[in-house]
Amino acid sequence: MIKQTLFLLLAAAGVCAAQNADTKTPQAFEVVSIKPSDPSAPRNGCYIRGEPGGKMFIGKCVPLHAIISWAYRVSDAQISGEPDWVKTEAWDFQAKLERPTDRTEMLKMFQSLLGERFGLKLHTEARTMPALVLTVDKNGPKMKENKDPDNWEIMMVSAGGGPPPKPPKWAGQRCSMSYLAWWFGRLQNRPGVDKTGLPGFFDFTIEFVPDNLQDLKGPNGEPGPAFDGPTMYTAVREQLGLKLESTKAPVDVMVIDHVEKASAN
Repeated sequence: MIKQTLFLLLAAAGVCAAQNADTKTPQAFEVVSIKPSDPSAPRNGCYIRGEPGGKMFIGKCVPLHAIISWAYRVSDAQISGEPDWVKTEAWDFQAKLERPTDRTEMLKMFQSLLGERFGLKLHTEARTMPALVLTVDKNGPKMKENKDPDNWEIMMVSAGGGPPPKPPKWAGQRCSMSYLAWWFGRLQNRPGVDKTGLPGFFDFTIEFVPDNLQDLKGPNGEPGPAFDGPTMYTAVREQLGLKLESTKAPVDVMVIDHVEKASAN
């Protein structure tokens, strides 16, 4: 159960992208292969990743719901109107480009791909709902700025930690604050809003006990292992020099009007 929970946190991470809109017309994928995942394949091997060089993107055993969340940078709570198979059926894909892309353009290409191959049509509605707002703590950030070229690494990865009572640990690798806010939001199934005002990318490690690990039960209903570590809110402040506030905020919700299963190729 613990390994499965940690996997879900990592699989949600994917790769980081700026949320500011880019007005240039994105290039299109040159070659796209999509097929249903092997139903017997273990779901704890799921991922979406960009290969070094920014010309190849691979997904393994990924539900369409997760691809939509990743491509639009929204939480589960910001997706509405989807049929059940969008969450339960998984897909493998490879998408290739003629020239390298950047992370903002990449998201737009995946949004177009969802429309072309899954017939995805949606509209956005502004709704006020519980959210996590990320700001800078009064004593300032404690992260190391990373000015290296983009190498398409996954931005939030497991950095060890555990076994209980030691809590899990994660490492941020050239991670933007907009992505970090989204990642924290996904842990509690709510939108993450970046109000740090910090541009650029950062390296850091963070160790905390996610809320969903505190209530784990054994196979027979017995109490799960106890963890001794800070909450997410405390760790963000003490280890990163940032602040997370749980509040209500206006956010965009992706309302699905139409979606269909992609034909395998």
